[in-house]
Amino acid sequence: MNRALKILLSFISPKAIPSSAPVVIGAMQDYANLQTTLNQLAANGASSAGNVQYTASAAASLTLTALAAASILLTNGGAVTVTLDSAYNMGLRLPAPLAVGQQFTFEVTTAAATTVATPTLSDTAVTLAGTTAVLAAAKRNYLGQITQVFSTQGIALTAGSTFSSLTQVGSTNNYTVALGTNAIVPTVGQLIYLGVSAGTLPAGWYPINKVTSATSFVIAAPVSAAAWTATAATLNASNAVAPATYSPLITITGMYSTVTAIMSA
Repeated sequence: MNRALKILLSFISPKAIPSSAPVVIGAMQDYANLQTTLNQLAANGASSAGNVQYTASAAASLTLTALAAASILLTNGGAVTVTLDSAYNMGLRLPAPLAVGQQFTFEVTTAAATTVATPTLSDTAVTLAGTTAVLAAAKRNYLGQITQVFSTQGIALTAGSTFSSLTQVGSTNNYTVALGTNAIVPTVGQLIYLGVSAGTLPAGWYPINKVTSATSFVIAAPVSAAAWTATAATLNASNAVAPATYSPLITITGMYSTVTAIMSA
């Protein structure tokens, strides 16, 4: 489905199912493309019975990744720390193909007499808006919206900038990249090329999802059972135009909350 048609259908039916653009050979749709489209319709379409993804957790801390139509009940009874996974990972669990403006909803409910604080963010490619904490013994509903899916913008670099190191962030698929010399601060959502010549990380363009400084920022890499490594790598040319690379940005807005059975904004 092309972007113009998606936008048109969004006014008529905000629940339009995302699918790939048709590929036609002569008067016939390409079989492989048709199969892909049918698989997308099956995976992304909701039955008349609904598509709520209900889970309950008694943990004192948890990370949320699969958020589309999620209904999450926190049963710990005490203070719970909720972390939102990186935009990179959350986007992979949303109906595909992704589109700018695509929305999804989810809700978090706590049975405890303790407020669930504003979610912790794994990266700054996710932006919070509105009130996102959950009041004691209440439920909050959220709206997510994709503001960027792909990027072609490579970061600007100071002449002579060099790669220094790659360090995994905890046990996640986020990695801190350290550079030498660079004095130009990148922007979240941009890309960096790492031509790895020593290490296991494949050479390629990687999305930047958190920035500390011009010489220290975080990238997202494909999920791997073993940590990626890189001890030597070349960098992209300054302001290079990259191939369209997955680099999602997502905004999560707290919509409303229940308060002793009364709806409150």
